[in-house]
Amino acid sequence: MNTIQIATVQQPTTAALRPSASRWLVPGLTAGAVFLGIELLAGWLTTSLWSFPEAIAEMIGVPPSWSLPVGIIVHFTFSLGLGAVFVALAERFQLRGLKLLAAGVLFIMAESPISIWLVLNTLYPTTLPILFAAVPFWASLLGRIAFGLTLAGTYARITR
Repeated sequence: MNTIQIATVQQPTTAALRPSASRWLVPGLTAGAVFLGIELLAGWLTTSLWSFPEAIAEMIGVPPSWSLPVGIIVHFTFSLGLGAVFVALAERFQLRGLKLLAAGVLFIMAESPISIWLVLNTLYPTTLPILFAAVPFWASLLGRIAFGLTLAGTYARITR
């Protein structure tokens, strides 16, 4: 008697199907876009639409004619880097659910004083006020909270 053997194939999880580059880059890119959108809106309401990205470039010494594209590139470069660091931490500590969202906000709130006061204030002490004057504090705070929530939320959706 001949028997037929049927092999079962286990389907990979959704997270395993996603390319690893998107897992590392999309959260930071998405969070950076949300943050930039809030800063542009705040600039439009208070100073000028492009004040935030232009201030980034002017702070580091880029001529005004190049300040807008360079400011946007610098902003998204740092957003991608911060996103990758957050993903590494989230995976290392296996964060999920509300802990992941809380970690996203705590991460960006811890990063802000480090990047502003330890790095930017050390490297660009005379031009740092340009960045502070670009948008009001409430917009920066709101943008950072939205960045953290978007960073964690996007990572959660990608790894589901």
